[in-house]
Amino acid sequence: MISPDAAADLQAERRFDLVAALLIGVIAMLAAVLAVIQIETAQAAGRAQVEAARLTADLSARLEVSDTAQGQVVVEQQEALALAIQGTDRAIAGLQHNDNGSIAVGEAEHQAGADLGGALTATSATSGGAPLDSYTSSLLTATIGQLVAEVNEQNRQVDLANDAGARNSRSILGLSFLALAGVLTGLAAVLREGRAGWIALLAAVAMAGAAGLMAVLAVI
Repeated sequence: MISPDAAADLQAERRFDLVAALLIGVIAMLAAVLAVIQIETAQAAGRAQVEAARLTADLSARLEVSDTAQGQVVVEQQEALALAIQGTDRAIAGLQHNDNGSIAVGEAEHQAGADLGGALTATSATSGGAPLDSYTSSLLTATIGQLVAEVNEQNRQVDLANDAGARNSRSILGLSFLALAGVLTGLAAVLREGRAGWIALLAAVAMAGAAGLMAVLAVI
């Protein structure tokens, strides 16, 4: 027959072993969950960062090409206007000096300037068409509204990357807590059901609880 003290010790040992076994199961489950979360958030952060970088490069290209194209149009229109004004001045000077040659040259220059301006306007209106590819065409024909929409999307991707990065950090912290919980559980198994063993086991439970909290925070 087992003595009351021996029965009490056996019951305490069984309770200790039960808690340790349950804790090991919880640690294993949380490790699997946190590993999945960590992988998913790392991938999500990477995708968002790549997309944000792509949009940044695309915006830079659109702004550069648009500014260059518009600036070139302005310069050429100014040259056409200057040619027309030069022709007008030459024609006026020819009239003042009764120089039919200067008048003819002036009128020809004025007409050439006007024709050039009209051709530039027509060319500018068709910029971005064939034979350009669709991407180059989109660079030339980008509107302010399109650029603003792309900036907003780029900012959204940055926010997504930051959010995924924060959740990834929480999952890594949770895995660190689990590693500590595993070490404490192993220590408790060595110390058994004495005071020190229970302290180590309860500390492991606390670490596992902190890991579970990190898992919840990593999901929401």
